[in-house]
Amino acid sequence: MKHIAIVGATGSTGKELVRLAIEADYKVTVIVRYPSKMKSQNGVSIITGDVTDLVGLVKAFENIDAVISCFGPSDHRKVGTLMSTGTTNIVKACEKNAIKRFIFMSGFVQADYSEMAIVTRLITPIFRMIYHQSYNDKNIAESAIQNSNLDWTIVRAPGLNHSQPTGKYKAGIKTEIYFGLMPFADCAQCLLDAIDEKGWAKQIINVGKK
Repeated sequence: MKHIAIVGATGSTGKELVRLAIEADYKVTVIVRYPSKMKSQNGVSIITGDVTDLVGLVKAFENIDAVISCFGPSDHRKVGTLMSTGTTNIVKACEKNAIKRFIFMSGFVQADYSEMAIVTRLITPIFRMIYHQSYNDKNIAESAIQNSNLDWTIVRAPGLNHSQPTGKYKAGIKTEIYFGLMPFADCAQCLLDAIDEKGWAKQIINVGKK
């Protein structure tokens, strides 16, 4: 049984990811700041931790086969250096534990304009202006991942919502990004599937509604 660690398990995507991982018979460890937000479930080990604590992450990642990160700030206008600091620590903790597979959830705003459909291309500069701190900090986070020796995959998601899961999504390298929402659960399914997608190693993937 493969043992995965999930960082950001109490968020909307993270909760769906935990559920799907259990259904897929993964052994799951979650690293959360507030354990009270995480209900006890069979097959899930809950570790109190923070992405700013490298020593704690190194300990939490012992005996882990793959790590999925879907953590993020509660307010994207006041992000500081949370994403860059936290992601750099996750990368270091993976390396110290000889974990090769790392899946990182990012957003469509980070993508190159050439990968965007016309409407997405028009609205993205607005998002980058409003959330400029988040955009810049996540760029640093993505660079830290790409400069590592991990078998990483960056998954750039569109806007997400709580609509009914379809179990379907479209994803790939330079897949065209359309402006629209997809269910949190479908994005989580892509993150989970990415673990065994060998062709996605050291690649940036765009995911969207199918």
